[in-house]
Amino acid sequence: VLAGTALVLARLPLDKISECLSELCAVQVLALKKLLSQEPSNGLSSDPTVPLDRLAVIFRHTNPIVENGQVHPCQKVIQEIWPVLSETLNKHSADNRIVERCCRCLRFAVRCVGKGSAALLQPLVTQMVNVYREHQHSCFLYLGSILVDEYGMEEGCRQGLLDMLQALCIPTFQLLEQPNGLQNHPDTVDDLFRLAARFIQRSPVTLLRSQVMIPILQWAIAATTLDHRDANCSVMKFLRDLVHTGLANDVGHPPGHPLGWPLRVLACVGEGPQSPPDPRGQGGTRGTPELCRGGLHVLSSPCPGQTFCRWLENSLKGLPKETTGGAIQVTHKQLTDFHKQVTSAEECKQVCWALRDFTRLFR
Repeated sequence: VLAGTALVLARLPLDKISECLSELCAVQVLALKKLLSQEPSNGLSSDPTVPLDRLAVIFRHTNPIVENGQVHPCQKVIQEIWPVLSETLNKHSADNRIVERCCRCLRFAVRCVGKGSAALLQPLVTQMVNVYREHQHSCFLYLGSILVDEYGMEEGCRQGLLDMLQALCIPTFQLLEQPNGLQNHPDTVDDLFRLAARFIQRSPVTLLRSQVMIPILQWAIAATTLDHRDANCSVMKFLRDLVHTGLANDVGHPPGHPLGWPLRVLACVGEGPQSPPDPRGQGGTRGTPELCRGGLHVLSSPCPGQTFCRWLENSLKGLPKETTGGAIQVTHKQLTDFHKQVTSAEECKQVCWALRDFTRLFR
């Protein structure tokens, strides 16, 4: 019902939308205020997920057509609602389920008004960073990626967004540095590299010039072997966007220009001691490191022939040749044959076929 009402509301004249949207949201905002005023010990439920979900539905489906230069009709309403959402987030900052609902509501609010939510950017980012420092809810990383997507191309917002990324990375890296951190926190890996990929898409120079780029790349390389579909896809998408950004922008830039840096980093991957250290501090890897189908295609497609051949050769040398029981897992000839098949392939499907047969040796 709320979704349908919001869709109809969005087609009203612009001067009517703000008033109607305010009335539509008022019931949910009142419910949130009532829950905030309750004492936690009075025996009543203080769970705000229902009104938060309803507000999210309203914002998600309110999509009026706004011409350039016009003030978004939803902007004022969202600014009025923000203090209640902020207080709700602070009150339930330790509850992952409720924080996720708050972030979801804010996500659709930002998407609803686009750049019209600029007034909320600083207080929202400040609160995200403060709460995330105490409670590492990965939904803050995802919400950060939405903010970068909306504001990353705005010159005046880039430094603030980079400061946000750097602040979020500190507790994130600490979390991942724990024993089995990557395996225990795949959602954090997924959302971290969604955020990093948005930066590469919207403001690559800002990220490439920053100090946080090197540890992000190190964690990306470490996470390429993570056995989690969504997290691995986000990591590979980040690496793909990074490489393609360097490839698309490398021509015509001087040697020190940051847009030429991705390809130079790629040339170091698999170079043994020259490659970025593994932040996990672990020597062994499971299966076929850095040789999953998506990753190999990402790195082989734009890479100069000799660089990729050398990278692949060094990666293959690092694979376990025997099982833990001492049985031969892969022979030198099989490694050599696979290297030849991949480096001589003329089409992506040939690489996929070679990978399919090669990975069977490690099952």
